[in-house]
Amino acid sequence: IRLSFHRIHFQVKLIRKKVFLQTKHRFWRHFTKHLDIIVFIIINRLTNSCFPLEPANEALQPAQNQGLICPLVLHLQSTAEPLMREVIREFCQKNLTEAPLQGEAMIAAFKPRGYSECIVVAGGEDRRTKKLTAAMRCMCPLYDTNRQGWIELQPMSVARLGHGVVAAEGFLFVLGGTNENNTVLDSGEKYDPDSNSWSPVPPMLQARQNFGVVELDGLIYALGGENEDTALTTVEVFDPHFSCWKMQSSMTMIRKVGCYASMNKKIYAIGGGSYGKLFDSVECFDPKTQQWTGLCPLKERRFGSVACGIGQELYVFGGVRSQESENPEQRQMMTCKSEFYHNDIRRWMFLDDQNLCSPASSSFVYGAVPIGASIYVVGDLDTGTTFDYIREFRRSTGTWHHTKHMLTSDLCKTACAALRIANCRLFRLQLSQGMFRIRV
Repeated sequence: IRLSFHRIHFQVKLIRKKVFLQTKHRFWRHFTKHLDIIVFIIINRLTNSCFPLEPANEALQPAQNQGLICPLVLHLQSTAEPLMREVIREFCQKNLTEAPLQGEAMIAAFKPRGYSECIVVAGGEDRRTKKLTAAMRCMCPLYDTNRQGWIELQPMSVARLGHGVVAAEGFLFVLGGTNENNTVLDSGEKYDPDSNSWSPVPPMLQARQNFGVVELDGLIYALGGENEDTALTTVEVFDPHFSCWKMQSSMTMIRKVGCYASMNKKIYAIGGGSYGKLFDSVECFDPKTQQWTGLCPLKERRFGSVACGIGQELYVFGGVRSQESENPEQRQMMTCKSEFYHNDIRRWMFLDDQNLCSPASSSFVYGAVPIGASIYVVGDLDTGTTFDYIREFRRSTGTWHHTKHMLTSDLCKTACAALRIANCRLFRLQLSQGMFRIRV
């Protein structure tokens, strides 16, 4: 049976007009309460069905007394053929004679639709024990407005530190880093949010830690970093569809603990350092020409920063550098200001970092995750009075906002990315982890 939207809309108008003329305001008091019954009436009219009258059910007696339904609807809901049941199941309860679900049963039967962009953190160290962890968690700023806790996801197969995390083609990829034996890894694994499971991916051509990883046009690029012996300038790309790695043109210089991002079909390598010197330089890689070109330098040289690209804009957050002082022994490390680059203006500008974190070296950022019109910065963020784990930068106003206080259970030195996860999956995970408090 095919029920088109315009036919249902037309039937609702007919029912609304007919019943309103008969009951006036009395109908609207009961319309919301008996919405599922209205759907039954619509389906009955569309199928031109005709059933013998039967006594009304006690549960629906008040509605029948108000003149809102006729007895044939009660027969329809209990004796209709299977095809009809498949149709009405999308709109109302399977059996109106059953008592309504309550408490945990009602929550368990709920199936939210759609998807949410989530902040996913993976690996790093346990804040209490300082041991490497394989844990993975997610938080959904737009889905979970309370933002009180993390949703635990299936942990990785290997605990990692100094690894790279990136989302591509609907999956989350975790690459490289070091394991519990301090061995630099070339291995990687892929997380499927639909099944909440991990599967291995082919190893990189070179083992890497503290490197950059970005997604561009469905491809994953691993840039720079270091292995057990030396710093790397090499770049390699992974195609998720063919499951293979290929080498690309190397960067022009070593960038230890630099940051990387993609914007406008190109990849940007920013800041970093080498042999005790910090850089403010920026270079851009075009995959089509396999060429690296220099860009306008940052306003502050830095290492340990994070970057992300949105549309025609590049953002760089955090990082540290030494304070300017005539006496080298008195120089202290300080947190750098955030910077912004627009592809049309082609120069860097400072952002207003008020409410992000204090300029002290006690703050350190782990990642920047763009979701919607905001960018969420994850890290140990010293705000002067408290520490925050995540703060939100609203691009429309250029202001910072609190998202989540830091807890001892939060991970440190983690890697993060944005991942699209089905709301029904998130809901089931929250339910299984006891995140809903229901009184029956």
